[in-house]
Amino acid sequence: MQSKSILIIAAERGLGLALAEQFFQRGWNVTGTARRGTDTSALKAVGRDEPSRLSIAEIDVADAAQIEPFLAQLGERRFDVIFFNAGIWGATHQSVVEATDAEFGEIMLTNTFGPLRLAHRLLGHLAPRGTYCFMSSHRGSITINLEGGLELYRASKVALNMLARGLWASNQDRDLTVLAIHPGWVNTAMGTLDGTVEAEIELEPSVRGVADVVEHHMGSSENLYLDWQGQPLPW
Repeated sequence: MQSKSILIIAAERGLGLALAEQFFQRGWNVTGTARRGTDTSALKAVGRDEPSRLSIAEIDVADAAQIEPFLAQLGERRFDVIFFNAGIWGATHQSVVEATDAEFGEIMLTNTFGPLRLAHRLLGHLAPRGTYCFMSSHRGSITINLEGGLELYRASKVALNMLARGLWASNQDRDLTVLAIHPGWVNTAMGTLDGTVEAEIELEPSVRGVADVVEHHMGSSENLYLDWQGQPLPW
């Protein structure tokens, strides 16, 4: 049986790296991306036992000029799943009142517009009944936002969910599956703000759960907003 294949956008560290390792251990062929000039040694190490199942490509989702060279790197490859993991926390203050134009532009471009712009361009690299996954957050739920705060991050994830929904709605003739997945508040550099905030879940159980969600719902032709345990989140 041919191995399933996944492309993980932003896989050089944190959640993306752990996802690359998780899917590789499950027998998938993994292509991970990194920004040009970043350290990819940990990503390369994921495939040390079977290097033929791991490849690395370069893309920064915030730079539109890198899309065409990235597509050229992929060639004719198609993937069962493409997982968009790129994201930042943004300005520490997280205030829409304090944010500069540059701060707001950076988080929206990195977390929202960059990934969705790339997703539209990658449709031709999806296998039939392929699946898009976006690393979302429970902070992207309008319904459960009863405490306020975290305005910049919330806005970027709400917009990500909406644009991912639109991508699914306009491509239903492809039987496209689009999953927005909350991984939990994970013990990574970003999740803990470099150790200043306590995480709710360790990295390994988070990515194991996320991978389970992907494998369970891939190819379903649905648009779902789920947490790492497969529980639906209210939009």
